[in-house]
Amino acid sequence: MPDLFQTRAARDTDIPFLAPIAEATLFPGDMLPDMMAPGLSGDSDDLWLVVEQGGVPVGFAFVQSEALTDRTWNLRAIATSPDLHGAGAGTVLIHAVEAALADARLLVIDTTQTPDQDRARRFYGARGYDHVATIPAFFGPDEDKVTFTKMLA
Repeated sequence: MPDLFQTRAARDTDIPFLAPIAEATLFPGDMLPDMMAPGLSGDSDDLWLVVEQGGVPVGFAFVQSEALTDRTWNLRAIATSPDLHGAGAGTVLIHAVEAALADARLLVIDTTQTPDQDRARRFYGARGYDHVATIPAFFGPDEDKVTFTKMLA
């Protein structure tokens, strides 16, 4: 039986599929082309991965290396189509990120303490990420930064 979800490197032709997912989950979808451009063109080491179902992009992950660190990367965004939450696409995607970062030492993920991020925080914890810090009022007066990490090497 074939796997339900497959991952691959993102392409610019994925943007029309991914922009509505970004819009529904993380940030305005019209930001995606400019965000993806440096990684897709090779002008940066940004990593963009896509998870597909039946050949159709249903989610993405965006990872950047952290300057002035020893092989530390930051998962800036991970999102799947809301109708697939809980179906395993996110797990397949985060495992693909970890595999793609084979030479990385540490992966960092930042989220918030807000109720709309409860599911994300549970997701990271269930996949072996440790809650290592909370910075009060980081993103705004009532929005703390909640950081998770996982040692990869």
